Amino acid sequence: MDKTKKKALRAQYDRRHPEMGIVCWSNGDDMWIAKSTDTKADYNGSSFQLELGSWPNREMQEAYNADPSAFQWSVIKTLDYEEREDDHSEDLALLYIMVKEAHPEAKPMRPGKRYVNEDA
Repeated sequence: MDKTKKKALRAQYDRRHPEMGIVCWSNGDDMWIAKSTDTKADYNGSSFQLELGSWPNREMQEAYNADPSAFQWSVIKTLDYEEREDDHSEDLALLYIMVKEAHPEAKPMRPGKRYVNEDA
């Protein structure tokens, strides 16, 4: 790949506007949620780790291992934002609280990470 094409692709990537919001893996009555700054990347990464058997949330990994076909991915709520460069952590924290209030049974997807007002 020549340098100009590579540079153009990099600039295009830097200008992209990834979908942010609250993501969810569910399996029947079980539901795991997390904040995401790039929902598509989160889906790809988490599904790869689950298939590999290396997801850090043991309870979620065990449920996945028991019946992978029962697991479903969804984006519960998306964040509307203008500038990619702005810090959206507070907005995502508020979205997380809203989703947690609507789904009190939901568990944190990434138990090792601690967020403002997020159980872990």
